[in-house]
Amino acid sequence: MRDIRGDLQDRAKLIEEQISSTQSQFDKFIEKVKVEHRDKLEGLKSDLDNIHVVMKTEDKLQSEATASEQLGQQPQSQQRTSNVLQRKMSALSMR
Repeated sequence: MRDIRGDLQDRAKLIEEQISSTQSQFDKFIEKVKVEHRDKLEGLKSDLDNIHVVMKTEDKLQSEATASEQLGQQPQSQQRTSNVLQRKMSALSMR
């Protein structure tokens, strides 16, 4: 019977190299996904912060309009509120 230990060792070595190569490719892919995830998350957090700023501005302008109405004045701030919000939303969408 022929001794096949050398062939088996060569085959095992080849499979180990393939495993190592595949593991390296996997690690690089995982790192790429993590970077993409982090970047997307940062962008979404930035968008959320901008939305909060717009909402605070809207609340402030709305409370000013309500105060003007209670004083019996014609609220011009409603038109200003609309204009300010449109400008802020346009600025956000340009990002």
